[in-house]
Parts: sequence; structure tokens; C-alpha cells
Amino acid sequence: MLEAKKVLIQSRLTDKNILDNLKFYKTSFEFLDEESGLENIFTLQQIKSTCKKLRLRFLPSQAFEGDIPYEAVLKIKELNNKFGKELKHFKILSTKKFFSETDSEEEAVLFTQTLYGNYYPVHSWGKALEKNRMIRSFPLRNFESLAFCILTFTLIECLLIPTRYLTTDWRATYFSMYRIAAFFHLLILNAGLLVFLLFAFHLNFSENIWDDKVRKK
Repeated sequence: MLEAKKVLIQSRLTDKNILDNLKFYKTSFEFLDEESGLENIFTLQQIKSTCKKLRLRFLPSQAFEGDIPYEAVLKIKELNNKFGKELKHFKILSTKKFFSETDSEEEAVLFTQTLYGNYYPVHSWGKALEKNRMIRSFPLRNFESLAFCILTFTLIECLLIPTRYLTTDWRATYFSMYRIAAFFHLLILNAGLLVFLLFAFHLNFSENIWDDKVRKK
């Protein structure tokens, strides 16, 4: 009786697994299989890191209201025919300007999702990003990078101020308590101005907005 009960339980579990797998099998045609010899597969974490460094957005293709190049459509058809798929899950990696303007010429990369939740680049188009974009995007990458920039800027600013502008004490040397006090005063001033600018221009850190939908103007 115990053996028969075990067989029945195993049979039920097997049936359940088959049904679950059938549901997955039905939707698997919408994703690429990484074991089919694909190269240049990117994880979501890698894409997120790129978005943070270059201040980019990674959004569903529906977020772009412009026209996808016909070359991208041809490549999707080629992938469908080659792997017997019907790909449906696409995302675009590009700048905020690309998603807010239908006629933008910004560089963009179209990705399709794989069975393991990673992404395969299908097609890229548009003008290449500026070479100094990573440097310009560094301050707003996250809170730590912003703090580093404001501390560095304040330090340089403080070191460039002549001692005679900090105090009337003729005995004061270049490195003195007057310069240290000036540093902290400038730091408070610069931090206040920066916070005002962040609120005034509705700026946020790249790590918080890399997958947020772009608001149209």
C-alpha cells in the first residue's frame, strides 16, 4: 500500500510538472534560446551598469513612438526564421531624448529577451553617443558620485582662493584654520545650490531612472 501511494504521488507530481512545462513551452517561442549558439548576450545587470555610466534608459519598445528602422524588422524576421520563433519581447537602450522625440537621431540599440531573462542585441542605429558622455554623466550616476564631485570641486575652489581673501591676519599661512573654515562654508553653499538645481530641473540619479518611462514634454 505504501509503495502504491508513493507511485500515485509521483505520478501526480509528474503530471503537474508536465502541465507547468507545457505553459512555459507555449510562451518559449517568444524568447530566444541562449543555447542556440548566440553571442553577445547581455545580462540585465550589465545593461543597468551601462545605463548608469552613460545616463541612458532601457525601456520597452512601445515607449518609443517613432518608427523602428526597417532593417531591424528584417533582422527580427531573420531570427524568427532561423530559430523557429515568434519574438515579441523587445526593449530599446538609448537616451532620454530618443524616447521623448519621435524624430530623434540619437543612437539606439534594440534588444530581444532570452529564455533566461538576458538580452540579445538585434539592431543598432542613429548617431554615436558623444565620447565625453560618460564624464558628463558621472556626477548624476548615484549619490556617492555626486558627493565625490561636490567635495572635489569645493576643495579645488578653496585651494585657489588667495590667503589674503580669507583673513586679514597677516600671520596666517596658506594652510591654516581659515582655509579649513572656508572649505566647509563653501561646501554648504555649493551643496545648497546643487540641491536647488536638482529640484529646479527635476533631475534624478541615473540608478533610479534607468528603467523609468520618459515623460513627454
